[in-house]
Amino acid sequence: MLGFVQNWLGPKPNPIGVDFGSDALRMAQVSVVDGEHRLTAAATCDIPAHVRHNAEARLQFFVEATKDLLATGGFRGRQAVLALPAATMFIQHLRVSKMDDAELKKALPWEARGKLPIDPSLALLRHVVAGEIYHDHDPKLEVVVMAAAREAVNQFLAAAAKAKLDVVGMNVEPAALLDCFSHIYRRKTDATLTNCFVDVGCAGSRAVITRGRQILFARTIAVGGDHFNRAVSTGLGISFDDAKMLRVKLAHCQSEGRPVREKVSVDTARNPERAGLATERAGEAESMEQAFPLLGAALAAENKGRGAAGAERKAAEAAVEDEAVAVAAPEPAEPETRPALAAADAAQQAKVEQACAEPLAKLVEELEGCRRYYEATFPNKPIDRLVFVGGEARQRALCQNVARELGLAAQVGDPLVRMGRTSELGVESGIDRRQPQPGWAVAIGLSMGPTDKAPDAE
Repeated sequence: MLGFVQNWLGPKPNPIGVDFGSDALRMAQVSVVDGEHRLTAAATCDIPAHVRHNAEARLQFFVEATKDLLATGGFRGRQAVLALPAATMFIQHLRVSKMDDAELKKALPWEARGKLPIDPSLALLRHVVAGEIYHDHDPKLEVVVMAAAREAVNQFLAAAAKAKLDVVGMNVEPAALLDCFSHIYRRKTDATLTNCFVDVGCAGSRAVITRGRQILFARTIAVGGDHFNRAVSTGLGISFDDAKMLRVKLAHCQSEGRPVREKVSVDTARNPERAGLATERAGEAESMEQAFPLLGAALAAENKGRGAAGAERKAAEAAVEDEAVAVAAPEPAEPETRPALAAADAAQQAKVEQACAEPLAKLVEELEGCRRYYEATFPNKPIDRLVFVGGEARQRALCQNVARELGLAAQVGDPLVRMGRTSELGVESGIDRRQPQPGWAVAIGLSMGPTDKAPDAE
């Protein structure tokens, strides 16, 4: 009875964020308590392999699993914001004449015709104006269009209704990531830094480039965890499931072996103006050190690729990374860039990395292509850092290799880093707060974002 009264009189929670991915269903609910975001409920379950590639079976699983998670996850209410499933979403950049937003909405179906793999008139469209540019000496709008077949969206909404969810909005993953991390990157200096979020999922990846509260670029990349698992399966002569489990095991070993504290490049004693919220919240620095380590050798590789001038610029920007948590880039020697592992695990890790060389090269090539397009479009806003999210961001070696090849500073994004730690959530929720939780970024961002985007808005 007391718990019921506390729930009734407590702060009103945000809607439940529902992230229905390729290999997992995640549901998260955030509340604002005393001006501080807190994760008040969360639950997750894996999607069985036998339903992953069967659309009808996936939706039936979603209905039953959502009912179970609602009953056991401690959620308040049934209001929910859904993520437009990434597997069914297409992203296209368009350059159109300058016009107001109402005219743009009307023009986009015509502008996108022939450029999307689906008929725009039969699709749900979302768009973001990335900025004004000059193309062939004419002023244009750079527009990021995200589309999904309306039939697939309607089927998803029908499944949500069967699961007894009250859908108050549907958002896209790039916007959910921005909503998730806006409460983390909130210093004045963050408004002038350009982040490239690399969401490495199971079936594929997404690159989302943002600056402040603005999405400037987004693209889907057909390389994800499944591709790395298949490469390990083939290279080591083991089954796909065994390859997946081996990579999970090695990622866990790396996480456990990583030192809690790494070298800090911001001296709060000498630079108190850079300490920011770290001087106001004594307990937060350690949490952020664990959640946002700069990945080794990234800046060293950049120094080689961009010359001394670029190196000086990046070194200066690295010095103002998240309050007293930026990690000085070590030399690119292998022993310094990976956590200490047992000899047998280290040998397996080397074999796994060798087997993953081909999909890794493809991922790096695609990300480099994204950077070239973006920096050609916005030459005055180069990418400052990579932020890895998604389930595959647990693979520290993978993130390190990508950062090294691109020559950029990098972090593993933890959406819980600035959230109040007062919570009754246990590890049975799927969240272990002793470790970064990059896979939860979309679900948490959905719960934190606006709810005024009705599914039939466009």
